[in-house]
Amino acid sequence: MSKDSKDSKDQTPLLRRRGARLTAVASAAAVVVAGGTFWLSGGYEEWRGTDPLSRSCQGDLAAEPVRELLPDVELTSSSELRQDGWFCSAETRDGKAGLQIRIRNVGEPFGPDGAIDPGEHAVPLGGGWTGSFSYDATATAAPARALVLLDCGDAPGDGLLAAADGRLGRGGTFSSAEARANLVRALTDTALSYARRTGCDAQTADPLDKVPAPSTGGHQPLAKASGTCANVVDAATGRRWGAGAVVETPAEPAPVETCLLGSRLGTPLYTFTASYGPYGEAALSGPDAGLPAKDKADSPTGRYRMTARCPGADATAVYTIAPDDGLALDHASLRTALKSFATRSADRHACEPPA
Repeated sequence: MSKDSKDSKDQTPLLRRRGARLTAVASAAAVVVAGGTFWLSGGYEEWRGTDPLSRSCQGDLAAEPVRELLPDVELTSSSELRQDGWFCSAETRDGKAGLQIRIRNVGEPFGPDGAIDPGEHAVPLGGGWTGSFSYDATATAAPARALVLLDCGDAPGDGLLAAADGRLGRGGTFSSAEARANLVRALTDTALSYARRTGCDAQTADPLDKVPAPSTGGHQPLAKASGTCANVVDAATGRRWGAGAVVETPAEPAPVETCLLGSRLGTPLYTFTASYGPYGEAALSGPDAGLPAKDKADSPTGRYRMTARCPGADATAVYTIAPDDGLALDHASLRTALKSFATRSADRHACEPPA
């Protein structure tokens, strides 16, 4: 097969999905009206058992987990195709509780204001999903965010990024395991319905019954690292760097994975980051990407990067190391540690070896 014919085949699913989106937008307004008006006007009684939310957002909104997330309240819904993706919302009339789901092709880079931050202390979803969950456990009525990358095929970049932002009313918090599971289920079920409608043959994992609570940011001894920081540096390098503690997440696939090495008191020293899909592209074009680790020249700041090609939604992966300011830089050890971190993360995502 020629390179030209291969490229054309690999790009077909992306082009098909874009076309399906644009075709569907013409009917979005009518579906939005049906999704919101029947509930508020009493039309629900006429349908007797058919939840109007199931007709919302062009029929993609997962009504059951949304009702479980936001029970016993009146909800209105809307959907919209924007330059930075497809949006679907359901919220109470006062706007104090609800959720918004947005879905975009991973091949479409984030705009200047369009990045979807995974959130501080985000943790991987686990269960075979490449996704994460985050919320601020210290704030009252804090919103939560869930992310998931869906593969539509094996070609790098053939996939979707879906995100859900949820707000609970009546004093509810996402410290509730049930609330976390309902938000993630609303996201995954809606994203899978959208994928099927727009021509993406989404490769999925089993439904998640349990979603881990976000990390509190607490550190543990370097010798006990078992997640994203496991075996990143050996004991001798850790002593030489003054690193005796880590802040890590479980070693499960996520759109963005981090490992922080710190002093025994928890002072940050070295931050490792793995970024996939549009997050990888954003990291590669950002001002702090660092020098390629394979280059002979040493980075004045000690920041280095490696990259890898990955199948599906993971697309281009970017792995970086960023020492804190003012540290004595051991460039050979920095490159070695980054390679160790990158290789382990790439293996979780079935990527090519990082270089």
